[in-house]
Amino acid sequence: MGSKRAMLGNGLGDVLDGMIARHNRFIDLFTGSASVAWHVAQHYPIKTLAFDLQSYSTVLAAAILQRNSPVYPDQIWNDWYSRALIQFESFSAPLSSEVDVAFVDKARAWGSEFDENCLIHAYAGHYYSPVQAAWIQALRNTVPAISPNREVCLAALVMAASKCAAAPGHTAQPFQPTETAIKYLQISWQRDFCADLYAALTLIAPLHARVVGEAHVGDANEVASRLRTGDLAFIDPPYSAVQYSRFYHVLEAISVGSTSPVFGVGRYPPLNERPSSQYSQRTTSLRATEDLLNTLASRGVSAIITFPDHECSNGMDAKMIKDVARGLFKIKTHSVSSIFSTLGGAATKKTGSRLARLKADEMILCLEPK
Repeated sequence: MGSKRAMLGNGLGDVLDGMIARHNRFIDLFTGSASVAWHVAQHYPIKTLAFDLQSYSTVLAAAILQRNSPVYPDQIWNDWYSRALIQFESFSAPLSSEVDVAFVDKARAWGSEFDENCLIHAYAGHYYSPVQAAWIQALRNTVPAISPNREVCLAALVMAASKCAAAPGHTAQPFQPTETAIKYLQISWQRDFCADLYAALTLIAPLHARVVGEAHVGDANEVASRLRTGDLAFIDPPYSAVQYSRFYHVLEAISVGSTSPVFGVGRYPPLNERPSSQYSQRTTSLRATEDLLNTLASRGVSAIITFPDHECSNGMDAKMIKDVARGLFKIKTHSVSSIFSTLGGAATKKTGSRLARLKADEMILCLEPK
């Protein structure tokens, strides 16, 4: 995905600053890592709502949007850690100072003894070491029950899990104990999960919205039908022909707390349980975009759209979106440089490559009702 966090300091922040004051609510329809929703909620006295098809995204958004005061990380951590430690010790996770094929086999055998719906069974010996998987399970089982501590802790758990995952970039597939990849497995497995979690907790704790907002799992096109005049929608739709749920299924399971029996090298849940977006299919991406913009225009909603200024693997580019919007809105266009993950998408006509990351321009369209 494009780095919206970087774009906030590279043009997007100025665009938001110029449009937000004229609107009553800010609606992030594809919140992803929630960096834009976090930014708006913290800096502007406007109610911010965030939506995404994936739960882990709304977990990240809720940690900031759904409170308007800081929380105290040390008190939260001490109570949480004490509860989780009892469960962690009961799991008796195997230890090893060196990760080799024999220990990977041992780790996977240990994980397989747990219930097939639990996180340890799904990921121990694959994305996480036995110790890391045991901590993830114990901490997820003992997350605080009361808001806002619950939302803050869940977000910190997802952030730490993302940082520790033994996978090249996203969690589509874990590193394997091959001659070339096992060193990366060892690096990831040696990370102190609790230290990464505490760092995430202390990062999130002082941050909060100026006006309490909301975060929900939801389809952007359906949500758009409930918006109203005075709303400003932020639209950063998928650009890959591969479903994003393939790359974030581990974080999704951790945010939910369990998974159906997994399969394959990637430890995927069943395909019918992974969220599917029309925007990540070449046959439906343009129609979904047309439907969304028509709905927003009919309801008098303003919008900011960001999209790569080149053909993407889902068949879309920024010019196509601009052409759709031209008959519906008054348009102002901005362009910024960015770096994108290709998410394993097919080579484009322009680049002819499948590089993991791609430097390119991104177009920002500012749309106002006619």
